[in-house]
Amino acid sequence: MLKNISFFIGHRGTRIDFDENTLESFEIALKSGANYIEFDVRKTIDNELVIFHDSKVDRITNSKGLLENFTYPEIARIRFKLTNSHIPTLNEVLKMFRSRIKFFIELKSENIGEWVIKTINNHNLLKDCVISGRKLYNLEIIKQSYREISVCYNITKGKDLNFKDFMKQGKDRSLRFIPDLISLHSKMITQKFIEICHKNEILVLSWDFIRYENPFEVIKGLIEMGIDGILFDNYKNITLIKHWLTTINQIS
Repeated sequence: MLKNISFFIGHRGTRIDFDENTLESFEIALKSGANYIEFDVRKTIDNELVIFHDSKVDRITNSKGLLENFTYPEIARIRFKLTNSHIPTLNEVLKMFRSRIKFFIELKSENIGEWVIKTINNHNLLKDCVISGRKLYNLEIIKQSYREISVCYNITKGKDLNFKDFMKQGKDRSLRFIPDLISLHSKMITQKFIEICHKNEILVLSWDFIRYENPFEVIKGLIEMGIDGILFDNYKNITLIKHWLTTINQIS
C-alpha cells in the first residue's frame, strides 16, 4: 500500500540552523520541499501584524519585553541573535512567498482573527492559507464567514474542547463543529486518535519533534500510522522523509 502525507509543513520555517519565523527560515523550508510554511502572528501596540512565536522577544532577539507593548517602528529595529534578521510582517511574508508555497498561520494574539483574514483576503490568498489556533470557537466563526479557508484546531492546549472530550464526541460522531484539520503534540498521537479524526473527516497533523534523539524515525512511525501531515522542526528532515517515501513506494 502506498504511503504519503499531504502536508509537509516547515514549522516556523525551521528551528534548526536559522532563526525561526524569519524570511531566511521560510526560504530554506521551501527549498527543502515544504509545501506549507507555518508561522505565528502577533499584533503590535499600533496594530501591525508581525511574525513571532513568543509573547516576549527576549529568547531569540537582541531586545527585551512583551511584543504587544512595542510599536512597529520599534519592532523593525530589533534583530534576531543568530542571523541578524528582522521580524517580518504578515504582509511582507504573504507578498514574498505567494505563488511559491502555501501558508499555515497560527493565531497568537487575542482577537486578531479578523485582522489576519482581512490581510490574507487583500492578497487574494484565502484558498492558500490554513488558520490555526487553540480557541475552537474563534475558528468556527472564521469558517462560517470564510468557507474557502481551512481551519486547524491546535487541540494539545485547546481552550474550548479538550482531548478527552474530543475523543468521546468524535467516537460518537457528536462533535458540534468539525474543523478541517487538528494538530496534536507528537507524544500524544495514537492510532485511535487518527482513526477518530478520519471517521469525522478531519485531517491529522503532528508537531514538536525537536527534542527527540532521532526525529526521523518518530516521523516515519507516525506516517506508518496514517497521519496526514507533519510540522517539521528541521528542514533537513523534509528532504529525508520525501526521499524515504519515494523509495518505499517504488518498492511496494
